[in-house]
Formats: sequence, C-alpha cells, structure tokens
Amino acid sequence: MTVGELFTRMDSREFAYWQAYHRYYEPIGGEWEQTGLAVAASLAPYCPRGRTPKPKDFIPIEKPPQHRLQIEEELKKIQRAMAGE
Repeated sequence: MTVGELFTRMDSREFAYWQAYHRYYEPIGGEWEQTGLAVAASLAPYCPRGRTPKPKDFIPIEKPPQHRLQIEEELKKIQRAMAGE
C-alpha cells in the first residue's frame, strides 16, 4: 500500500496506537528473527550433535554501536577473534 492509501485508511489515533504497540509491546516485523529461525532449523539436521546453530547466529547486529569508540571496540574484538586470541 502506498503512503497516500495509508493516510486515507488510517487516522492519526490508530497510527499512534500502532507506534506505541511497536515501541512498548512488540516490534512489528522481526524479519531477521524469522529468517534466523528458518535458517537454524534448516541447518540443524546437518550439524554435529550439540553444535546446532541458534537463530541469533544469523542476525547481523542485535544492537548497532552508537558511538565511534564503540565501533572501534567492536572492530578490535573481531580482529582478536580472527587472530585466535
């Protein structure tokens, strides 16, 4: 549906309701979580026992860094992990 169609079908009160629902109760969407669950379930039969992937393994970033220093720290973690530390 286009934005114009949405404005003709939903008033500001209903829109505010859906914003509050998304923010305080449950996010609308969750595409990464759904995809992670499907991929983990698809790979599980082919993984060694006890080493099955978790859905969160396929979510790129749960909470993106907000500050330059946080980004630098995340990059250092990745470098240490790649170096085997």
